[in-house]
Amino acid sequence: MGDDNTPLPRLKDLQRDIADQNGLWNAGALHYSIRDALQVAGPGGTPSTLDELATDYARAEQRLDAALLAVGRLRRQKLPAIWAGDTHVAAGQALAAAERGLERGVEVLGKVAQGLRGLAAAVEGGKSRDSAALAPLREAYELTEEITAGPFIDPLNYDGDTMHRAHQLAKGGMAERVGAHTGVAEASREASSAFHDLASQARLRRLADSPLSALDELLLVDAGSTGEGVDSAILSAAMADRSADRLAAMSQPDRVRMAQLLASAGSPEHRAYLMRALAAGYDISRITDFNRLISPYGADPAWLREHLNPLGAGSLTAGHQPTTFDGAEWTQGQYPTCVASSTVTARAAVDPLYALQLTTGGHPGDPAYDNGAAFAERLRDEQVRTYDGERSWLQDLPLLGSDGMTNDQSATIADQEIGARTGADYENRDVDNSDERRAVLPEIERAVDEGHAVPFSSHDDSGGHQMLVIGHEGDKLQVYNPWGYTVWVDEDDFVDGRLGSIGKGVPIEFTSVRLPR
Repeated sequence: MGDDNTPLPRLKDLQRDIADQNGLWNAGALHYSIRDALQVAGPGGTPSTLDELATDYARAEQRLDAALLAVGRLRRQKLPAIWAGDTHVAAGQALAAAERGLERGVEVLGKVAQGLRGLAAAVEGGKSRDSAALAPLREAYELTEEITAGPFIDPLNYDGDTMHRAHQLAKGGMAERVGAHTGVAEASREASSAFHDLASQARLRRLADSPLSALDELLLVDAGSTGEGVDSAILSAAMADRSADRLAAMSQPDRVRMAQLLASAGSPEHRAYLMRALAAGYDISRITDFNRLISPYGADPAWLREHLNPLGAGSLTAGHQPTTFDGAEWTQGQYPTCVASSTVTARAAVDPLYALQLTTGGHPGDPAYDNGAAFAERLRDEQVRTYDGERSWLQDLPLLGSDGMTNDQSATIADQEIGARTGADYENRDVDNSDERRAVLPEIERAVDEGHAVPFSSHDDSGGHQMLVIGHEGDKLQVYNPWGYTVWVDEDDFVDGRLGSIGKGVPIEFTSVRLPR
């Protein structure tokens, strides 16, 4: 946390100094440390401004709720079978998507108002606590003035009891100041995390620069989502950005072909997977071939999800949720390929053409290819390809070599396999202690909120392991373990070295992460 520009790091440093400054020969040092501590500013923020913002968001929530009621009344009427938009969207579908979007908007605005009020209360409480902590520090400062002469003890006036009392007052005052600032900093971090998560749900604005109509954009960002949120939507925020950019950069003939594919799609989900393919960097010819393969199942969202979306975000369900295709797990099995295996699965989660090749071998519906056993064999082949392709010859030497892959090799294959389809560059970041783990947590949250899988490593005496962070909700992270399941875990487990909560045998300490840029 050395890059923290708040007063908290300075207060923590002074707190450590003051804790050691006891006894005859430390009177002068204690005097000056207390003086420096009194000069550190209190917690920042203006509670009244935050409360005013909360009121503004609450008003917006009420207005949006009125619009929701109006759209709901219209949707419940018997509508003619009219079509609109570039991709021939049914009016009923459009109104249903608009209603879900408005429901989420009302919820988001309400959460923002609530979050701002909570932050205002935390700032006000922190300021009050910090202000009260100045009194014992001032008293301690005055006591040390009586027994010192500049940086030295005053031999004529030094008194051990006075020194002891000054030291105790200073320690108590510093504990309160650090606690007050820590509380405000943590409340601010939590609010920032929540607000970024809510902002990432505003997917419609991500497609705003596309040449599609607003109605088409609404249906695309809504596909796969529910009234509760967009975490299960087929297009993540990052995918929406990338597909809009690529659609806008297409030639006019290619754009017309893309619009025709979207218009002929069997469902909103089918359209969204075509846009997902566009976001993954494929040209119109490859997308046309992809569409030909999945069109027979375009009206079957469950089929599309199973074959094209291995890590579709789930609800906050406790316990392990198996990741399977036709009964076969997305797993590394009994091999030391956690890095390669998690990377292959992460690519499949952003590249629907790759996912379809793994699940069907390019022959959807053919029982000789589209089955769990054949999938497991193809998955294993891809894990081996990725594993062998980056390891050095030294690692393969008998006796002298070692299993697994390094963090740098993990970052390289993340660039090659995932980043090539998302436009992200992955950078390894080592984290050596709880402060560094806490500091990197917001970056992990932001990346996941945007829709990027984040590979991370954990270690203990039993060895090392790589997994993926794939979801974020409040103070919980969703983790994919290449042992074949996803699970939600508390963020405090990441910070405090308790990753055994992910599963039995998982190395407990989070030690490094590959962050997308």
